Amino acid sequence: MINSKYFLFGFIFFCVISFSCNSSKTSKEEDTRPYFEGEIRLSEARGLYGALTKVHTTYFISENRIKREQRWGGVYSVLDNYAGIIIDMEKDSVTMYYADKFSKVKNKHTLSIKKYKTYLETKTIPNGIPSPVDHTFELLPEYKLIHHVKDSAVIHGFTSDFSRYHDDSDFLKQDIFDSKEIKVKRDFLEMIFINIPKEINFPLTSESKLTFSEISNDSIIKGKQTRALDQFARKLLRKKDSTINKESDLEKLVSNKWLNLGLKILKKGVDLNIHVTTEVSEFSARELLDIDISLPSGDFTNVLEFDDFLEDLPTGGGGDFDD
Repeated sequence: MINSKYFLFGFIFFCVISFSCNSSKTSKEEDTRPYFEGEIRLSEARGLYGALTKVHTTYFISENRIKREQRWGGVYSVLDNYAGIIIDMEKDSVTMYYADKFSKVKNKHTLSIKKYKTYLETKTIPNGIPSPVDHTFELLPEYKLIHHVKDSAVIHGFTSDFSRYHDDSDFLKQDIFDSKEIKVKRDFLEMIFINIPKEINFPLTSESKLTFSEISNDSIIKGKQTRALDQFARKLLRKKDSTINKESDLEKLVSNKWLNLGLKILKKGVDLNIHVTTEVSEFSARELLDIDISLPSGDFTNVLEFDDFLEDLPTGGGGDFDD
């Protein structure tokens, strides 16, 4: 008869081996999952006139090559300005380019991947529109992860995680949906999405907004950061309300109906102008052609120095897009 202790030991050993094999198999399956190949287009809207001032960013992605190109949309599409970056790991090449229709500037700069990574650590690529790199993760002064929910939603058939970030002041927040099922080499993500958090894969949607409207008028009035608003309110209200005079303090202003109305309008206006949304507008998983990951047509001036190339990039977006 089989000793029960030996039987129990054998059973536990079998379970451990089975679990290890399954874990290894799962890990192996994740490692061998094919890299995404195709085209993803994201559309971004900012500020009060976001529906009119669109920005379109197209990503052509394969295992060893990636291209990101950004162009104006909406009412600004007549500008026909664009900027992009092409990274080819097999050729150890990074090409950045920018074109401005009115100034007739069409510049490009090519460097090695190692040099490009070094520049990312030491130089600042202008946060303007259009931009060759993505500044999605530079919208907040600081990024503090508040919530992270795995498998939170399905976007274009891809299971996506949800992450919420706040900055130090808690006035700003940003929500990101990203999908690990869109497998892209981490090097690509870090070279294209500046300051991308480690837990984020390819981002499919992003929403950034000021939480100003959630803050009470009382806390706004008493906050040090709003002394300028107080002075502005005094000048405005002195002509409208005789009870508001030079000696009135901040606490008295809280109960003033005109100031409270003004604060409501101010908070709503600030929220609208800070609001930034990005979402997928086009999606195509397909085999890419060489033309997909190449420079746009036309003659580009080869700028030898990286700093000289950066000087011609826009430093602001104009209108609601200004930083």
